[in-house]
Amino acid sequence: MKKESGDWRIWLIDDKFWYTLRSSTVAIIDRVETGHFLDETLNRWFSTGGLSPAQKGLIHEIASGVIRWKGYFDWVLSRYTKADTKKHVRYLLWVSLYQVAFMRKAGYHVVKEAVEYAKRTHDQRVAGFVNAILRRFMRDLESGSIARPGTGPAGMAASVHSLSTLYSFPEWLVARWLKRFGQKETEKLLSALNRPPIFTLRIDLKKVGRDEVIRALEAKGVKVSPGACLESALHVDKLAPVLDDILFREKFVHIQDEASQLAGLSLQPEPGDLVLDACAGFGTKTEQIAETRDRLRLIAMDNSLARLRSISRPLHPVLADALSPPFRDGIFDTILFDAPCSSFGIIRKHPELKWRRRDEDIRHFGAQQLAMLNTLWDLLKTGGHLVYSVCSFEPEETVDVVERFGEERKFVLENPLPFLFNRDCFVSLPHESDMDGFFIARLRKL
Repeated sequence: MKKESGDWRIWLIDDKFWYTLRSSTVAIIDRVETGHFLDETLNRWFSTGGLSPAQKGLIHEIASGVIRWKGYFDWVLSRYTKADTKKHVRYLLWVSLYQVAFMRKAGYHVVKEAVEYAKRTHDQRVAGFVNAILRRFMRDLESGSIARPGTGPAGMAASVHSLSTLYSFPEWLVARWLKRFGQKETEKLLSALNRPPIFTLRIDLKKVGRDEVIRALEAKGVKVSPGACLESALHVDKLAPVLDDILFREKFVHIQDEASQLAGLSLQPEPGDLVLDACAGFGTKTEQIAETRDRLRLIAMDNSLARLRSISRPLHPVLADALSPPFRDGIFDTILFDAPCSSFGIIRKHPELKWRRRDEDIRHFGAQQLAMLNTLWDLLKTGGHLVYSVCSFEPEETVDVVERFGEERKFVLENPLPFLFNRDCFVSLPHESDMDGFFIARLRKL
């Protein structure tokens, strides 16, 4: 077989993989479309075994890309057919349109395999329909009569609808960001959030030096680059070799975005402090906090037993909700409140979220965050610190929460990070920082 495309490596491994590719991605997309999370669905699918790391990587790329760009693909289909398309046929078309628009695999191969798949799983009529749609899309892309995804509204009015279509985001969210940032910055933000996620490691510098990690990973063919702010942060171009390495198995390195690392760093506890991670989740920041200081008394609280059980570092787990914590007032020296939020800052990792959130959800999260903050504040000693962080950059969940909290409680905003100058909080916008969207505020109780 000729090496004529970016996917040739897979087809050389197994000439029959094209069928597995489509059946897998259609099944994964179907599950995500019914409300399941993409990462959990992929992990569940891959846990059954039988696929090589390269095959898993390709399925991951296409399934994630389809969810990311499905708004654009539905617009394409609306131009070519007036009839409703059954969901599994639509998902097959999404997968094939993604391959044509974004991957280097020869278009005629994509069409051939999609048509053959449609014959096997549906019938000749569906196969003919798929063939016609894909061939027309290929012709229109080549002639320029249809706009490529993510290219901006060239030849179209820069309206909410055109930006929503070409960048594949819901109109209400595009309208919100246009009002806040203007068109130029909004297009930069949409482009940044549509890029595949950057994989970032956190190095436990007490156990191993960064240069040693770099040498070990480069020897495995991993491309590495330094983080923007932290010596502990290291970007890698692929995760599979990292997850296979003793550095990861022995917890010398962890998977954690640099913005998330900054939130853990901003806590700055003192040795001997009693520290609460109030919404510990899977314990990524909990473990980071434990690495930063010796002799901490560290409590991880979460309302999910499954998440608490995933935290491997020795600490004190507590199954409870941040709205009703089982502690007496004034007991903690330091609290990390990494709050539940809209998660718009991590859309690159969870593209399904942009299709599930609604405008009213942001206000709901803001009200919930303020209520939790008030409850947790009572647990903090006078003179103690609380770090409030969210993987969002929406005002209702960030600066507005802190401002409204200041109307009820007395605190001082302190610089959360040593490299910030004349700023009392940290805000990461993905198109500016190339990190996850994040907000961090450090509050000292008066």
